[in-house]
Amino acid sequence: MNPDLIFLHAKTTPRCNGTVDKYFEGYCTLQFIRRGAVELFYDDVRHVVEAPAFWTCYPGPHIRFHTHQGTTWHHSYMAMQGPGLAHLRQSGLLFLGVQPCPRHEAARCAALMERIIRQIHAPGPFSTPRAANLLESLLLDLAEWRQARLRSEPWLERLLALLEKPDVIHPDYSAMARQSGMALSTLRRRFRQQTGTALHRHVLELRMSRARHLVGNTELHFKDVAERLGYDNLFYFSRQFRQFHGVPPGTYRRSRQA
Repeated sequence: MNPDLIFLHAKTTPRCNGTVDKYFEGYCTLQFIRRGAVELFYDDVRHVVEAPAFWTCYPGPHIRFHTHQGTTWHHSYMAMQGPGLAHLRQSGLLFLGVQPCPRHEAARCAALMERIIRQIHAPGPFSTPRAANLLESLLLDLAEWRQARLRSEPWLERLLALLEKPDVIHPDYSAMARQSGMALSTLRRRFRQQTGTALHRHVLELRMSRARHLVGNTELHFKDVAERLGYDNLFYFSRQFRQFHGVPPGTYRRSRQA
């Protein structure tokens, strides 16, 4: 159970035709489509998300989504904030991007989303802890399905392991493509297909995850943190940190020390 997770709102719309076009500041959402399809953009990276599938919205990119080809879609979502989000990201449970749901698990995932939403709206002191517990159970299932997909794609498993090495600051994408036995354009396309995230976006997310650790758990000057992560401009580093985490480095460090 995650006591530092705060649920803001949650809802299911069986015949949704709405549009979202915004930057998510200071909170994240988990979205689920049970029926239909949506067109989704993270900045300029386009996805057509077909049911059943999950995706997340989070600080940083300009996120847009709407119905695909004019049809309605069955939509459920929940919005969250608080220190517990960092815990979910660091543990690898809260993914960024799009994740398909196995079709044979769609009904169970839809039912679990409904249980979480009911708990979010239920009165009483135990409703939020129960909702957090159910959410972590769902995210654990999604993480296991991601691992199973990785094992079926050895090139992707090797690439992700390489990108997670702390000394890989500015990856040589062309060299990685050659090592994976494919053209760079193919590598970028297949990476996005398999992970739901653009390759460079994934690298930025890893870099900002390291930044969050260094800002929140060390006494390093922010200029030293920026240089360690490959930034030669402190202002640009601070701006990108805020885009990803919703607050500037100084505010984040103070919140960790409180």
